[in-house]
Amino acid sequence: MNRDVLRGLPELFGSERHADCEITFCWDASLPIAEGSAASEAVFGPPLPAHKVVLDLASEHFRNQFELWAPVSATAGGRPQLRIPLGNEAEVPAARAAIRFAYTGEVPAGSSVRQVLELRRLADYMQISDCVAACDEVLAAKLSGSRDAGASSHVEEEAPQQPPAVLELFESEVLWPDPQAEPSFGAVLVNGKRLLVAHFRNSLAALNTPSIAEQLLALPAVALEALLGSDEFGTDNEASVLLMLAEWMWTNRDKAEPAVRQRLCRTVRLALLSRPYLSLILPVLATDHEKDPEAPAGWFSGADVLEAATVANFASAAAREKERMLSAAEELPAVLESFKASPRPQCIPPSGGLTFSWHVPKEDLLQAVRQLQPGSVQDVYGSFDDQLQHGVFAWGFGWRVCLQLIGGQSTAGVYLNCVLPTALTPPGSRLSSEGALTRTTAVPISARLVVHRRQGAAVRDVKGTLSSPEDFVNDQQQQQQQQDAAAVAAVAAAAADPLAAWVEYLTDGKVSGTLTLLLPSS
Repeated sequence: MNRDVLRGLPELFGSERHADCEITFCWDASLPIAEGSAASEAVFGPPLPAHKVVLDLASEHFRNQFELWAPVSATAGGRPQLRIPLGNEAEVPAARAAIRFAYTGEVPAGSSVRQVLELRRLADYMQISDCVAACDEVLAAKLSGSRDAGASSHVEEEAPQQPPAVLELFESEVLWPDPQAEPSFGAVLVNGKRLLVAHFRNSLAALNTPSIAEQLLALPAVALEALLGSDEFGTDNEASVLLMLAEWMWTNRDKAEPAVRQRLCRTVRLALLSRPYLSLILPVLATDHEKDPEAPAGWFSGADVLEAATVANFASAAAREKERMLSAAEELPAVLESFKASPRPQCIPPSGGLTFSWHVPKEDLLQAVRQLQPGSVQDVYGSFDDQLQHGVFAWGFGWRVCLQLIGGQSTAGVYLNCVLPTALTPPGSRLSSEGALTRTTAVPISARLVVHRRQGAAVRDVKGTLSSPEDFVNDQQQQQQQQDAAAVAAVAAAAADPLAAWVEYLTDGKVSGTLTLLLPSS
């Protein structure tokens, strides 16, 4: 095509030059409206000058309208008028962008994922040639993190995406076409699910990274279902996956219909839960649901009480017994699916484990030392450097580091404190503070607890013994069980400097160390 034509055609969009028709955006009369509303007469904005030759060549929809026009179908100014029905005025920018594509062959620069989906939907309605395919190409580029999509003739240079494009894709589910009917978008969605898993990585990353945890709670149900249903999503144990779901339900339960909640609950591979979850958490969740499915505590609909007991029995059975139970479970599809589920990828590195840094500020330690009386106990809880107020989540529970000082003793201890997460204790639950069911239970953990000690110019580690695994007591009173705690400091009862005995452990105004999660020994 002539270069001047190619250069001049985009300039005609919205121009009065050579315009021989115009487009009016109006209320879609097929949509329901409130009684007495004048919405059906609404026109959104001024008419858009247009050119029949461009629209005829670019759109079968407009071509058919031109053929149906009567000779008198014109505005007061003498130009024929095309009416584009829209759901509301907010759709006008996307409609204009679709018509603009007929002139330019380009998706507007800097369009968000939602804007591209809006454009795609209206371009599909108007049958703008190549626009749907171009939108899918832009979506694919955005999901891949492309900063420069210039390799495509359909795309303009675009800015970095905030928030992450894959999150925006799932937040815009209402704009999705049917992926089964439109394979090009189906491919976009398949890639989107893969990138969603890559973004959240695994249960421990999602639970223990504040920014990612915030994004998790903001996910729509369709995204959470894709995430938890993926075979590529990693975890330390399936208990942490159930905890992720509990955290989401704590915030979003009222936004999800019962059928949606059940689908989400059934993404959890129940037979792979840890012993504490199988023997305590799961039965209580099932009981709370049967008691009142609409109550805050009744959110878990993934198994009834009988199914929960069957799953727990299967998990503890010998291999031959499991084979027989698989045959007998044909009439319980949800249970059978759980029986057959494969373990997710293990997210704790086999070499070195997964390490979190913790610290106790000097001010907190000083306050505890000053309050110490002979025979009294002062617990000083550490903070994790990643602003994890709840401690570290692992194996479906919360874990906090505690320095324990006892008046009159010459040593202090380092402990791990196991905490039942708040998301598992909604009002009315038997796991809540009102209940008496969880006074004590043993929770296994494999971890290494380290305190940093300065000796001369070097900082050395004082390490606690590895658990194999050691049991920690968990209850609503947050009783503590020592993990072979290292003796970290002599406590000088009457020193002029209350923290004199801690001098080797105070670096940069804090006592610090690490908690390393390890793979459980077989």
